[in-house]
Amino acid sequence: MLSKHASGLCVLAAPTRPSEMRSFKTDVVVRMLDLVSAYFDNVVIDMPRTWFPWTETVLLGSNKLYIVAEMTVPCLRHTQRLIQAIYETAGREVKPNVIVNRFEQKMFDNGIKQADVQDILGEHFVGGISNNYRLVREAVDRGVPLHDIDPNANVVNDLKKII
Repeated sequence: MLSKHASGLCVLAAPTRPSEMRSFKTDVVVRMLDLVSAYFDNVVIDMPRTWFPWTETVLLGSNKLYIVAEMTVPCLRHTQRLIQAIYETAGREVKPNVIVNRFEQKMFDNGIKQADVQDILGEHFVGGISNNYRLVREAVDRGVPLHDIDPNANVVNDLKKII
């Protein structure tokens, strides 16, 4: 179940069938996260889009929460609703931080601008990741970190600023 990448990163993958996550009992999820956090200093949880009975517990147990959004009107609206749902579910104990993926700073285009993103997301917007699809796709396809391909790439520098 736990796979170790050559870089040293360990991954506990989700089940191959997403429907299996519905059957997870909250206490089992909590116990698994307790075990994982006892062995690792940092634990990153890539949450599914669907909320399950154990979602609230995972949110409450998080010391940092990032929502990754895209720079489109529908996605930013959905992100606003998700932030509200997190506050309604977990209270103000958990502050959602939003990272906008494929971020493009446009000054003279009619599309969404950084100022629009900041207005929509307010204090939750913590930064954007440049749109460098070619590099990211190559890293994913090769199974290597972005910095192994280009340590000075814009997406690498953007991530360093945020995290």
